[in-house]
Amino acid sequence: MSDTPKAYGARGGVTFGDVSQAADSLFRARERPTVERIRAKIGGGSPNTIGPLLDQWWATAADRLDAGPAAFHRLPESVAHICEALWLQALKEGRLHAAREQQAAGRKLTTEQQQIELRSHVLTLREGELESRLRDRERDKAALEEQLKVLTPLLRQEQATREAQARRIAELEAQLEAQRRRLSTVITRAVAKNRALKTSKPAPGSRKSAASRTRMLPRKRPQSKRSKPQARR
Repeated sequence: MSDTPKAYGARGGVTFGDVSQAADSLFRARERPTVERIRAKIGGGSPNTIGPLLDQWWATAADRLDAGPAAFHRLPESVAHICEALWLQALKEGRLHAAREQQAAGRKLTTEQQQIELRSHVLTLREGELESRLRDRERDKAALEEQLKVLTPLLRQEQATREAQARRIAELEAQLEAQRRRLSTVITRAVAKNRALKTSKPAPGSRKSAASRTRMLPRKRPQSKRSKPQARR
């Protein structure tokens, strides 16, 4: 029922239904129904009209209370037995339904608990595996650090050796380059000298050339005046 005040006067007067609804609303709100409260509830009305209607509401209040659950004893015995049987059946069905729901909830709880235990076991295994991997990595790290301590001096020594070899190679290349330049200079001078000699050489058939050839020929040794001894007969 709405507690909003009604527009009194639209129907031409206040009825017992208006007063009864307003009084029931006030009573449910734990307020004592009075003429002023009902007038405020329905939005108007004459106190001379509302008063008798309110007295009528009070007179029928006991009958309305008896019409509730306490009126069960006024039913015929056969109807009461049927209602009781229905009520007991409803209670039985309710208990069975509650038991089934409780069993289902128990099974669900057991399944969830098993799943939680399984997940916990899996997490424990994974945690152990991760710890084992971590220990292995720590050992590998320590071994690598030891190898680094050993290899670092060797690497430095190797680098120093390579640098020395590079310097030696550079020196040898510089020496070879200097020798190439000196050899090139010697070859150039020899070629130039040879060309100069060829240019200053006399033409064939000239006296100078004949004299030169004569000087170049080996001299004959003079023959001895002594005759060779004759061979013995």
